[in-house]
Amino acid sequence: MSAGPVNIDSRGYGKIYKAIMRNQELPLLAKTIYAYFCAYAGNGFKAFPKRDKIVRDLQMNKDTYTKHLNRLVEDGYIAKERTTDGNVYTVMQSIPAYDGEREASLPEEDADAPTDLLVFENVAARGFGTVPKLVMLDTRLSAQAKAIYAYFASFAGAGTTAFPRRSTVMRELRIKSTNTYYNHLDQLVEHGFLTIEQQKDCGRFSVCTYHLNDIVAPGPAPPRQKRTKTATSEKLRHRGKCGGLRTESAKGELEQPISEKVRPGGKLEEPPESTSQKVMSEKLQSEEPVSHYFGQPYTSNISTRNSYFMTEQEDNHQRRPRPVEVEPLTNLSSDEVKRRIGYDHLREEAEGWGILLKRTLGSLDDPEDEARYQRTTEEVLTEIVDQLVEILGKARNRDTLFARLEGETLALMFDDILTRWDEIRNVRAYVAASLKNLLRI
Repeated sequence: MSAGPVNIDSRGYGKIYKAIMRNQELPLLAKTIYAYFCAYAGNGFKAFPKRDKIVRDLQMNKDTYTKHLNRLVEDGYIAKERTTDGNVYTVMQSIPAYDGEREASLPEEDADAPTDLLVFENVAARGFGTVPKLVMLDTRLSAQAKAIYAYFASFAGAGTTAFPRRSTVMRELRIKSTNTYYNHLDQLVEHGFLTIEQQKDCGRFSVCTYHLNDIVAPGPAPPRQKRTKTATSEKLRHRGKCGGLRTESAKGELEQPISEKVRPGGKLEEPPESTSQKVMSEKLQSEEPVSHYFGQPYTSNISTRNSYFMTEQEDNHQRRPRPVEVEPLTNLSSDEVKRRIGYDHLREEAEGWGILLKRTLGSLDDPEDEARYQRTTEEVLTEIVDQLVEILGKARNRDTLFARLEGETLALMFDDILTRWDEIRNVRAYVAASLKNLLRI
């Protein structure tokens, strides 16, 4: 018989710091381990759970755990001390940070001056929240889901800071796949830790609001395994090549703890993916940028022509002006436009919104609505490409217009379209008006 709803902080909590959770160089699983220690530290700074308990609670292979723990120690976020009773972990309150402004103040003639200055800042300087121990102990949640929760919690404690956009969350947590992100986010929603509400502005759907729930239904307590010969033989039978134990899921399927085995040559071997949990790549998000910088800014001939005509006016138009040589425009293909605007990223954005609407908000429960959403987003993507080919193909300030599409500007415009997809009656006109406003033409 399951226990009734409890307060999220009923089993204790600790501070979770935004400076760590937003560090893009820190792997996601390292952030999960960091949040686990923060939850156990409570009002203090020290935690001393056993390693076997940590890997069991986080469903993580021991080698993977050791690797990421060492990274936290090396980076100065966690201190590890061996005692007769076991390891003691300290959540450091002074962490290293690089101060770029102080580098700029170094004298240019000082050839031996270092390029970076290692300074320290208070770990809470950039804001913090609280991470409940109840979340970190719930074995129904993947390690990635716990990292997402801790990330949101670090923002919630700041008070005046809103949750960032999904693309920002994925970039800073180094999650590459939209489906992967929503697979883990849905675990938080399904088990009642997070509620997502889509707001309306003047009758139109607007941004989503994320609520970290105070009252939740706790997960089932992990079964205590009997120390019998049968149980031991079962452990050995299910033991993996890395030495990690495979656990039995609620559906009777075997689930492999998160593992990062090393192939010959020193490369990490990716663990198998499943429909319920996909293990994410640990490559930096910035290694595969969505948008790119496209050469040098376009240099117009306006100033040259103006100076030329001024000379002609001084000469009382005694000779005919020479024609200005203008470089002919090159053809612009739809493939080139897709590459420059990050078309694949926009398509993932549309798929991500569909997942959010269907799984979390229950808006696409009718198959006709789901088909209409897919049809509308395909039409919008096609119109964006076709209209940009036409607009940019005729423009002589092409690089300037492309620069206005870089970064998150086009993604923000597309997000606005996705929030209003159900209200769009004329896709071509809506996209034309959106692009006109974005490109300021």
